[in-house]
Amino acid sequence: MNKTSPLSLVLLLSFAASVCQASTVTKRLAPGVTLTQEIDTKTPLVINVVSVDLTVASVHPEVAIGQDKIAGSDVTKGREDVAQIAKRHRALVAVNGDYFPYTGDPLGVGIRNGEIFSEPWTGNAKGGPRAAMGITDDGKRALFDILGFLGDLQAADGQRVVIRGINRTAGPGEIVVYSSIYGDATANKPGGTDIVLSGVNLPLRANKMVQGKVEAVLASSNGVTPIPANGVVLAGAPGAGSNFLSAHLHAGDTVGFVLGVGAPNTIASSVQVANLPREGDLPSRAGAGIDRKAFLWGRISHAIGGGPRLLVGGQVSVDGAAEGFDSNFTDSTHPRTAVGTNAEGNRLYIVTVDGRQTISKGVSLAAMAAIMKRYGASEAINLDGGGSTSMAVGGITISSPGGVGDERPVADMLLIGSDKPYIQTAPEQPMLPVMEIQPENVVGMPPAAFVRGPQVVAAASTLPIGGVTTLKILDGAKTIKGDAAEVIWQGPASGGAGFVDQSGGFVALAAGAAKITALYKGQLYSATITVSPPVVPVTDIYAVRARIAADPASPTRRSVLSVQILNGAQKPGQAMPVHIEVTGGKADRVDAPTDADGGVTFRVNWDSAAGGLVTVSSGTLASVTIGQPK
Repeated sequence: MNKTSPLSLVLLLSFAASVCQASTVTKRLAPGVTLTQEIDTKTPLVINVVSVDLTVASVHPEVAIGQDKIAGSDVTKGREDVAQIAKRHRALVAVNGDYFPYTGDPLGVGIRNGEIFSEPWTGNAKGGPRAAMGITDDGKRALFDILGFLGDLQAADGQRVVIRGINRTAGPGEIVVYSSIYGDATANKPGGTDIVLSGVNLPLRANKMVQGKVEAVLASSNGVTPIPANGVVLAGAPGAGSNFLSAHLHAGDTVGFVLGVGAPNTIASSVQVANLPREGDLPSRAGAGIDRKAFLWGRISHAIGGGPRLLVGGQVSVDGAAEGFDSNFTDSTHPRTAVGTNAEGNRLYIVTVDGRQTISKGVSLAAMAAIMKRYGASEAINLDGGGSTSMAVGGITISSPGGVGDERPVADMLLIGSDKPYIQTAPEQPMLPVMEIQPENVVGMPPAAFVRGPQVVAAASTLPIGGVTTLKILDGAKTIKGDAAEVIWQGPASGGAGFVDQSGGFVALAAGAAKITALYKGQLYSATITVSPPVVPVTDIYAVRARIAADPASPTRRSVLSVQILNGAQKPGQAMPVHIEVTGGKADRVDAPTDADGGVTFRVNWDSAAGGLVTVSSGTLASVTIGQPK
């Protein structure tokens, strides 16, 4: 049975007190875009919900890739912080996307501006395939599907073979296709065959006939082949894939392939979509005998993978095993990220729930589904979560990633842009210097003779762990309250020292200098609050007390040592460990716990008539030394 520690209880009570006047705060970010933050102090949970009306002309949903490339040579291997990419793209809202390994390659489907850069996750021995979300080519509707994948390559001699993947390392005997989105060069295992195609009718799209000319056949490839800007590389791993490419593709040949995306049980129809009449890269009509789902996915502008599904037709429907997730993942409480739509598909709900921390414990997938439904979603899928869960608004992180305030770089993200935002996004480097307000200047107004721009003001400049304060913005003669729509607060303070909710309430979580940051009028302003160790009430301070006396019922030179541990309110410290060290004698025992009255006794036999000492200690409490009785 888990017990709440005294410090955790202090934090929970303090956090509850700081938000007891309003459990939710809603801020308009742009026409059709709102942010609602819900603080559940009972569970407890911190929930962030962004609602997006896709029918508003100024709203633009899109998918972004970490560092704008799949692969990278730095320690992140092509991944990037959500807030960082939001700044680069000037996105109003950004949230983490699909699952990923240690690299920047999403595990599931990825489509950006109509170009497919990652194939759907079709399953393994544990289960699958998995769910994904797509945005239609007009950007006004979202749809959710369980997807299959069938890449079909046809050589000039008419022979055909399956393409297994897009922009990833080929498994044994596989063939994969690399585009320039991957990076400058492929990263396959040596010993295979690479086919360089030039003059390709880019971009790669789902369910489109892609053709190109064989520029080079690199048999026994070293696995690192430059990817042409106007072409692709077909990489065959040693075995069946390499053997097919080297036997059937030759320099000068024109070859074609289709990257089929659609329903798993009718995936062959996705390849047939490539033969439909087209308007540019898009199929113009479905055609007889063509699966409607395959037609739709041939027109998707942006897509992101995830899983499992949370809501289907307005009902909670979580089947983790079917999509390859174990019960520990689905049933345990974790930080979570999800995306959903209303029944019409024209309103997005993007939701994060913080977890693994005192102020927000996280949720199961069933609980996450219930939250999505409560906010209006009819269809919803889970995205990557845990330490990846992160939401940025205006380029600053409002969630508390992993409970420590540091983002985990992720592979891809879902972004919401707006042509007419109420909240101006923060530039990557602020045009004005970040305003560091020293603790002594935080409380109250600055001197009248001292003129400065907008500043963050806290009701208290120094707090103990578990302490709370309120924040606001002073802009000249105007006081902007913390819950005002024009102020967005960065949730985690530096180093996880505290957390700021969107009403401007700050709770101190760890000792240190807590830098708190606000986005106001497109600029970042900050202040520092010093967080000290918690003030422990005197009633909670325990002390060791000891007395020693001759044992009247024993031979000469034998004493009874009585130890008691009490706090300031005379409350006994029960089951606390006591250790003694004897100089000039020997005790019947040296370690024993206190009883229900906080006491314990020892018997000491002295070596001589005088001069002996006993030192009594208990954990980190101050020790006591007492002499042999005369």
